[in-house]
Amino acid sequence: MATALELLRQGRRDEIWKKYCGFLHLSLAETMQIQERLLLEQLRLLGTCELGRRLLGGRIPATVEEFRRDVPLTTYADYADYLADKREDVLPAKPQWWLHTSGRTGEYRYKWAPYSPQMAQRFAESIMAALIIGACTRPGDFAFEERDTVLFALAPYPYVSGAVARATESQFGFAFLPPVEAAEKMEFAERIQEGFRLALRDGIDGFYGAASVLLKMGEQFAQGAASMKLSAFFLHPRVLFRLLRGFVRSRLAGRTYLLPRDLWTVKCLMTGGTDVRLFRKQIEEYWGHIALEGFACTEGGVVGVQLWNAKGMTFFPDSNFLEFIPEDEALRSRADRSFKPSTATLAEVQAGRRYELVFTNFLGGVYTRYRIGDIIEITALRDEETGVDIPQWMFYSRADDIIDLADFARLTENAIWQALQATGLPYVDWTARKEYDGQRLALHLYLEPKDGAVDVAEVRDRLDRQLAEMDHDYADLHSMLGMDPLRVTLLAPGTFQRYMQARHAEGVDLAQMKPAHMNISDDTLAKLMQASAGDQ
Repeated sequence: MATALELLRQGRRDEIWKKYCGFLHLSLAETMQIQERLLLEQLRLLGTCELGRRLLGGRIPATVEEFRRDVPLTTYADYADYLADKREDVLPAKPQWWLHTSGRTGEYRYKWAPYSPQMAQRFAESIMAALIIGACTRPGDFAFEERDTVLFALAPYPYVSGAVARATESQFGFAFLPPVEAAEKMEFAERIQEGFRLALRDGIDGFYGAASVLLKMGEQFAQGAASMKLSAFFLHPRVLFRLLRGFVRSRLAGRTYLLPRDLWTVKCLMTGGTDVRLFRKQIEEYWGHIALEGFACTEGGVVGVQLWNAKGMTFFPDSNFLEFIPEDEALRSRADRSFKPSTATLAEVQAGRRYELVFTNFLGGVYTRYRIGDIIEITALRDEETGVDIPQWMFYSRADDIIDLADFARLTENAIWQALQATGLPYVDWTARKEYDGQRLALHLYLEPKDGAVDVAEVRDRLDRQLAEMDHDYADLHSMLGMDPLRVTLLAPGTFQRYMQARHAEGVDLAQMKPAHMNISDDTLAKLMQASAGDQ
């Protein structure tokens, strides 16, 4: 089939939406027909290979019901012995890509995912769909032109985010800043810096990457840190014109400083990560365009995308067969390995309930009834505003990143993040975990403030108040149980930077260089405290 670029060159702009975004017009029944048909095709493929036969127990299920009843749920441990060595002889199809994500310390360095040519094609089409949706204001819109520029703010291939650039190039003629081949050879900071430099000359039409990158660039402008030393490059006519125009726009807006919106008029900001919702308003203020959220993972490709009304996300129906473990059963099964949780299909989920996401690859993938470890919340069974008849959802938390306080209050990374933001206290980064202070339970936050003179008692009290205001179960810990669990430790300036430098020196993989926000290990905490003390 023709790509978006080919359709555009042929003047068939209206067909681009139908090709990439037609799934938005399906009924739920039609969506389930696609889900079930592709699953049965995938099961027949799995039955032809060694790994597939092991996963299926040596017998190909004849129906979806039989598949859900008889095939066990899996984790990466069920694949590691085959995939760690990238064995192609055990797979249902020869991979076009081997993508990886970070592994688990002491177990495996990477989690590998083979992508068949059909999977890579579907991945590319889903990325293109997300960009089209991110740039539209109504169904049918296609806002891009050939050679529109996209800032390259992604981890390099073979990370799944790096595959985004390669996939997009196969569908449309975007100009990446820096060019993909050069960008993949650069360190992340160098890549962002060079992309920003080129954007001053060539503009930015689109962005696909972490919301934190957009936020950081906006903050640097607002703080005046984006001032540039004069050089021959900045005397380039297009660069000089863009800067002068930006200064005029900022003055007309009553500001003495530049914002990205003064320099660029972007068409699309497609982002991902747990912080998208938290920083969306700030990003829009800096960039003059709303940031929409997409959800992708190495093992499952592109799973869903937020629509142009910036509410819930919509699942792609033809990338994976989707199942959902009710949250209470998901948590119980992690505590009791002998417990077998139930699952719901996309047609069986209920609005307002949370589930652990489970998926089975289509099109020759291998991950089967795979527990990715993410909890999602179904926000509505359909989007009345856009007319999309597929359940709407949002990312809620990692299944293993919930801090459970006395089986009474459950705090997620997003909840703590929101409470920290609401305090108004400037900080560099943080991590939190459940500890025990003698016999007493403690929620311990380790925070590096931007202002080293901040009083720790003030930080603790302000955060405690915000958590109580935002989470009534946390407030009830005080009023009903008489508990005061919050503890705060302030880290020395530069702690997180020194920590990551030390991990880099150890040869730790890029994705594992930064400590997690929730439930870090004792070993990671010890290294973080060494960095705070100035030791590396």
